[in-house]
Formats: sequence, C-alpha cells, structure tokens
Amino acid sequence: MPTVSRSFATKLGSFGTACLRLLPAETAHNLGIKLLASPMFSYLPRPNLSPLFENMTSHVPGVGSLPHPIGLAAGFDKHCLAPHGFSRLGLSFLEVGTVTPRPQEGNPKPRMFRYPEQKAIINRMGFNSHGSERVRERLQELDWDHNQTPLGVNIGKNKSTTELAAIEDFNHGLQTFRGMAKYYVVNISSPNTAGLRDLANDEFLKQLAKDNQDIREKIWFKLDPDMSRVKLQSLIETICDAGFQGVILSNTHKVSWPEAGGQSGHPLMSLSNRSLEWAYQVHQGQLPMIASGGILSGGDILQKIVRGACAVQIYSALVYRGPWVVAKLLEELKAEMDAQGIQFLSDAIGTHYQA
Repeated sequence: MPTVSRSFATKLGSFGTACLRLLPAETAHNLGIKLLASPMFSYLPRPNLSPLFENMTSHVPGVGSLPHPIGLAAGFDKHCLAPHGFSRLGLSFLEVGTVTPRPQEGNPKPRMFRYPEQKAIINRMGFNSHGSERVRERLQELDWDHNQTPLGVNIGKNKSTTELAAIEDFNHGLQTFRGMAKYYVVNISSPNTAGLRDLANDEFLKQLAKDNQDIREKIWFKLDPDMSRVKLQSLIETICDAGFQGVILSNTHKVSWPEAGGQSGHPLMSLSNRSLEWAYQVHQGQLPMIASGGILSGGDILQKIVRGACAVQIYSALVYRGPWVVAKLLEELKAEMDAQGIQFLSDAIGTHYQA
C-alpha cells in the first residue's frame, strides 16, 4: 500500500475528529485509540518537524534531547495500545498509563465528559487498566526505540490496595517495567482513586526512594494542583533531597460539578501555572519540570516554559484541535517566540522569574 500524503491525512484527521465528537466521550476516545493502533495508520508519513522548528529543541534530563517540547500526557493511551500511532502524530515523547499492578475495570460508566464551550474535560475513570503484566508484554513485543521517541510509564495503585500497602503496588510497577521504559512516573495525584492523594507525603516519598535507590534518577512524580503552597513546596524539597529526577505539574483539578471527577483542559491552565511557580520558588531551576494542564495553544506552551518547564504534555488539545495539532502548536509557539524576540526556546526557560 502506498504512503498516504500529509495533506490528505490532515483532511482525513479533521473529518475523523468531527465525527468522533458526535459520539459519547469515552466511546470516541476508545475508537480513536483503535484507529491509531490499526495497521493502516502505519502508512501515514512520520512527520519530520525538526527543519521547521530547529530552535525548539528541548533537553529533558532522564528523558533525552527532543526535537521539540511537546509530548503525550498519561491517560490517553492507558494500556499502551497505540504508541506507534501517537509517534506518527509528531509528538516528541510519550507517556503510557496509568498502569496498575492488577487489571481493574475502573469506575462505573459514564465517566468521561466533554465541555466544548470551556475546552474542558471531566473524567472519573478510576485507573481502568489492563494490568502491568499485559502492558509489559506489549512493550516487549514493540521492542521500543527510545532514541527515536522516548516512552515513559505512568504507575498507580489498585483501588483495592490499602494506603498502608500502596508502596508495594508502586514498587511492583517500578520493578515490572525496569529496563522497558525510558522514565517512570509515580501518580499520587489523581482525584478518582480514594486515598491516592494522601500518599503525597514525605514518609511515602522517602520510603519509595529507599526501595528504588538504583532507579531514583529515572523516577518523576505527578502532583495535583489542589494542594496548598506549603504542602507542595515541602514535597518539592523532599523530591530534591531524595534524588528523584523531576516533577510533572500538574494532574487534573478535583471538581464536583457539573460532574464529579478530575477537570482538565483550559480551566486547568492557571492552577497548573501556579504549581510551576510554587515549585520553582523552592528548587530555583535545579529540579526538572514537565508541564501538563490547559495547553491548547502555542502561547500556552510558552507560558509553561517561562515558568520553568523544560517540556510539556498535551491531552485536551488532541481532543479539541485534532490529531495533527502538534505542528499547529509549534507554528503558534514560533510566532510567539518571534514576537517576543526569543531565538532559542531553551533560553526562555525560567525567564518569568527574572527581574
């Protein structure tokens, strides 16, 4: 079968996105994953964005040198079903999961809701997962090339696991994917698993560091945007002292209306920015940060970068702007950089704090 042209693929993607929006949110999501995982998607050309955006290279410690700063947030490909498809969308790095040790169904449906007027999504999925063993088998079959597109695994705990036993679930996940992932993310921030956010404490972090000393430099923590400044900054200090790699800021915002769950999309932008600022006050640029939450434009990306992020992850932008949004975001980011006289994106990291 001949390779499909980029222009045709773009039109097809726009049409497909419009059709998917007619379906319930989770149904559309699952169908989109199946399309990305299908063999026919392998005939789409892999985009080479480097010549167009050569001033946007990003270095993420523990992840690698990236052609641009835009990666895939956890939650989109929970079961590692379509990493090749996502890499063909132009994303520079991927994160699969959240993966739990044992398979579980997650919360009852419906559990995902779109709010187009606000460019928002609310979900209460509850870590629906195929389990660590099945995901590990998929990664083994893929024999993934991290040099081309680094891939990380986001790890969580099972719903039935008590808070006291939670450390065992996370240790299990870290050991299961040892050598399979470029980096690991400990998810102690989802609002949809009872007791999970309670694990965001110094004692838990120190125990995890003790149990995983040999891979601490590959472990990131995804934190929530709802904690107080005092608590967040205390956790940042502990993460730095324990020798972990970095933080992802942030997960979804806990809401109870119009549906209960975690809110992502545009309304999360300010809370995520606040988390970046609070964290930077502590580490002063010494702890790598990946920004997630509310990124729907190139201008949004630059806001994250100037607040100290070395890369970003998107989710809602793929839902509301379509599968080929990466190139659009980079075009917008370039325009923002040109308007502000920024030659290299790396020069903009942390400039929000300069006098």
